[in-house]
Amino acid sequence: MRFLEGVNSTFSMEATLRFKHLIATALALAGILFSGVALAEKSEERVVKEAIALFRAYGVMHPKVARNSVRRCFYSARWRWGSIPEGYSRKFFGIRALAGLAAENPSGFYEVMKIFDPEGLQPDALCTEEEDKEKLEEWREVFENKTKSLDKREIEDSPYSPYFVRIEYTFPVFDTRFRKAAFIENVVVRQFRRWPDGRVTPLPLELTHTVVIFEKRNDVWREIERGILGQT
Repeated sequence: MRFLEGVNSTFSMEATLRFKHLIATALALAGILFSGVALAEKSEERVVKEAIALFRAYGVMHPKVARNSVRRCFYSARWRWGSIPEGYSRKFFGIRALAGLAAENPSGFYEVMKIFDPEGLQPDALCTEEEDKEKLEEWREVFENKTKSLDKREIEDSPYSPYFVRIEYTFPVFDTRFRKAAFIENVVVRQFRRWPDGRVTPLPLELTHTVVIFEKRNDVWREIERGILGQT
């Protein structure tokens, strides 16, 4: 009996030790997991913070600069895919690969709305491609009928409509220390013409494709170079 009691006691102690070990392991793994999540979230928050500051330094929808509402559909609600050309990547980021730098297609924290308008003050300034097409068609009808548009621009008695501008950006590429950044700006300008017989037709698109380089000095992003990559 004493032998069995001793055996049972040993098994009980081993079971208790195993249970404590499992609990400790689980807590350790949970600590590592949550630590990793916290670090990832912190990293995302830094990227968001720097991206907001970068585009505001560039003048995109800064609430203290753009006091008047930005025209509807002026900016794309989705990031454009593109890469920083090899020459600029080598010059400013020091890469040696025979390719340019490109940010991954961002989502979640990196949505355009969260970067350009985190306060949610001007949601109509951002449109998807489908919404932009609807707005452009509306603008054509306004010009054709010589009425006022929803953004209250006057339609003059002219054979040419006012310009209808849409701007798209790539998500910025940052260096590891957040001291340099670059993005691509794509500006699309549309215009209509009214012919003597009353017909209204679109003119050829005017496109400008530009790379913009920024550097952070005294904790402030400043544009240091830009280059036209393509233009029509």
